[in-house]
Amino acid sequence: MHGSRIAFVLLVSIILAACASAPPAPTKAEMIIGAWSAEIQGQSMTLEYGESEVTVREFGMSFPYEWVDADNIRLNAMGQEVVSRVEFDSPEQMRQSADGQEQIFQRVQ
Repeated sequence: MHGSRIAFVLLVSIILAACASAPPAPTKAEMIIGAWSAEIQGQSMTLEYGESEVTVREFGMSFPYEWVDADNIRLNAMGQEVVSRVEFDSPEQMRQSADGQEQIFQRVQ
């Protein structure tokens, strides 16, 4: 009985140590960084997200954005502010929704 208790405590300690050493999952703020393609209003576009700015490649225009919280960004495009909810279906597919509309982006390699 005493030996099985020691074995159990040892097993739990090993599991906890393994969990503590696993790298944390990336945040949405980390996952959004990079280039994403989407069809926006019938036109194919590539958006490049930096830490605080998004650039529309096709137009060479950049707009600031900021994280409102862990799930939402506020984009300021030519005086218009839009708050979008950001979700990742996978590291290669991002979904943004605002005002009842949804946009799906694919990561560009």
